[in-house]
Amino acid sequence: MKWRHYIKEHELWRITSLNSLSVLVRMGTGLISAKVVALCIGPTGMAWVGNLRNFITAVENIATLGMTNGIVKYTTEYRNDPNTQVAFIHTVLTVLTAVALMTSLGIGSLAVLWNPMLLEGYATDTSLWWWIAVALPWYLVSIILVTILNGLEAFRQVVKIQTLGAILGLGITVGLVYSYATWGALLAVVVAPAVSFGLSLWALRKTLQSYRPRVQWSFIRNLSHFSLMALASSVIGPWVMILIRKKLIAFHGLDQAGYWEALNRLSGFYFVFVTTLIGLYFLPKLVQSESRAEDREVFQAYYGKIIPLFGIGLLLIYLLRNPLITFLYTEEFQPITSVLVWQLLGDFCKALALLLGYRFFAKRQTLQFLITELGSLALLYVLCSLWIPLYGLHGLLYAYALNYAVYFLVLVLLYRFRQSQ
Repeated sequence: MKWRHYIKEHELWRITSLNSLSVLVRMGTGLISAKVVALCIGPTGMAWVGNLRNFITAVENIATLGMTNGIVKYTTEYRNDPNTQVAFIHTVLTVLTAVALMTSLGIGSLAVLWNPMLLEGYATDTSLWWWIAVALPWYLVSIILVTILNGLEAFRQVVKIQTLGAILGLGITVGLVYSYATWGALLAVVVAPAVSFGLSLWALRKTLQSYRPRVQWSFIRNLSHFSLMALASSVIGPWVMILIRKKLIAFHGLDQAGYWEALNRLSGFYFVFVTTLIGLYFLPKLVQSESRAEDREVFQAYYGKIIPLFGIGLLLIYLLRNPLITFLYTEEFQPITSVLVWQLLGDFCKALALLLGYRFFAKRQTLQFLITELGSLALLYVLCSLWIPLYGLHGLLYAYALNYAVYFLVLVLLYRFRQSQ
């Protein structure tokens, strides 16, 4: 058939179709997981889960030293020099495994601090945090292994790991939530994705068969630029989300924060399609591009082929919002249908900006990234501080949509300015 031949002949559509299968499985498992969590712990529990998810995201970026995009870049660049590539991979694994273990120890040792900071109103002892500390290194190292596979352009292996990991993670999440309710839902935030460790290790078995702990500091120096970029946004960003959620709770209660977390979970389902496709295809292409014309080809493929599909998907979600929210969660979450349009508008603007933001990593444009990313986070926090007291969740989502519209316009202007030089 013509469409099958077309997909085989075009790498982007071949990877997109392969990625779509993985995304469908991950969305399916995510939907079931969200439904189970919503049924068992309700909006209040969702608020606590949201805080923990943001915290783990910040910890993840601290423990990986913000190097994931840099690892993709240099693993790809060293593809024609196998010895250097192997030395780079071994150095990355040695350093980041050590950091993951130290981070885990720190989480457990400071367990007494996290409950009042993140789980205010949820009475639990510190045992949860020690369980999280045990699971954390496996989760963190699995992220590095999958990132290396991305840099090696091992698309099929990455998709298989993501798919199988999602299925296994679902089983763990459902088991923990049914057995331990809120405590289990919180623990599942770390334990469920940690199952990808064994899958990713198996996929890299040939590359790692000669592994010996080593540190070549020249590689770490090269990656330090990416650390600064990623840590500035990926650590500060989740903390800004935590502060915004605490502000929403203070003015309008835990249920409103739970509704926001439900919206974020919904966004996460469909953003998987875009973010994994950028990691699998567009970021390596931007790394390899050596001219403005090649850059433009990458952007044309993204904005001409991927963004229209994404926009159609968002429109369908809006049209089906009432039965969809009941299906995904429960009737208790129906209030979010009144604000969903603002979440979808913000997500569309975010998707528009996403590849332009990744270009900073591909081209190692540290200063431009820091200015735009931190400026965006500051604008979001200021708008939320002004509008949450007045409008509650509506105000938060007005701020979200406006912030990403401004962010996208700023990135476009910066890109056009650099192209004109």
